[in-house]
Amino acid sequence: MTTKEIYKLANEMTKQEVLNVVGGWEKENEIESIRTYNSLVNLGDSMQLACATVIAKKINDKGESDIYRIAYES
Repeated sequence: MTTKEIYKLANEMTKQEVLNVVGGWEKENEIESIRTYNSLVNLGDSMQLACATVIAKKINDKGESDIYRIAYES
């Protein structure tokens, strides 16, 4: 994902959607995702931007074939 796509995703997310995604990470014990999210929020990013950034990192770290699975699981 590009920076523009990350900001677009962040602008489209509601606070409740962010809480649902982060809750899913907690349920799945995705410690790295939670730490990155918390660090970004502590540095001043909005909850939405921090969440979108972590999702983008997960997408960028995976191959094209895994994008839909990641989006479904996030």
